Amino acid sequence: MTDKRNVADIQRDLLTRIHTEGVQAAYEASLAVARDPKAPAPARATASATLFRVAGYFDRQERDQAKEPHEMTASELHDEIARLARRSQDKGADEDVFG
Repeated sequence: MTDKRNVADIQRDLLTRIHTEGVQAAYEASLAVARDPKAPAPARATASATLFRVAGYFDRQERDQAKEPHEMTASELHDEIARLARRSQDKGADEDVFG
């Protein structure tokens, strides 16, 4: 009996390989270009930026640059007030104003 695979099964298998083998190959290629002193500067910069982005450094920098209250939407203000309230509840009673 012939086992015919449908398109969904084939796509699922390909996605699994992309998420494992493909990601590993892309990482190794970016790292190799970033480390290669003979690679063109734009290629090294792109490879380095890709590695930083994947590691979350660019997102972290953006998160660390908080908006001023006058720049926030109503939803963002609500979320920030809730975050500050949680933070103040988490602090111990023995802490002074300097943390």
